[in-house]
Amino acid sequence: MVLADMVSAQPSSLKARPGLGGAPVYASFPPTVLKRVEASEPQFVVTFTEDKQGFYINGQKFEMNSGPMLTVDVGSLHHWRVMNPTREVHPFHIHQVHFLVYRVGENPVKDPVWVDTVNVSYGSSVDLVMDFTDPIIRGMSLFHCHLLSHEDKGMMAKILFR
Repeated sequence: MVLADMVSAQPSSLKARPGLGGAPVYASFPPTVLKRVEASEPQFVVTFTEDKQGFYINGQKFEMNSGPMLTVDVGSLHHWRVMNPTREVHPFHIHQVHFLVYRVGENPVKDPVWVDTVNVSYGSSVDLVMDFTDPIIRGMSLFHCHLLSHEDKGMMAKILFR
């Protein structure tokens, strides 16, 4: 993933470069590997909840000075489940990685695709294959409800990639 182009401050060194674009780049996994992860028990469960005091992930309101909710070693695929027992939709989003949504509630997804955000309907859940294999992911990051007013009121958590 290109984050920036660095060029010399001397104008004579500036050269036109073709635009970057096209399809996202990610590793391909054999169907047998994906099926093994999908059939496993969830390695982590995210539960969105809310009350009159705020919004929570796994009963915790986000605090800037708190440590990570979990630590993940880079180099593996994980099965995560995101649960939403509330009475409104919460879009789940994670930074630096993508995931394959393969089940919504009890229903398998017909044509799963790799994404970084998925709507979790009220009273439902989604099962995900989290791709933590990219060697460039490192350090502290975040996952959260992608509704700004919800994440600002606490529905966000830290994840440490090591």
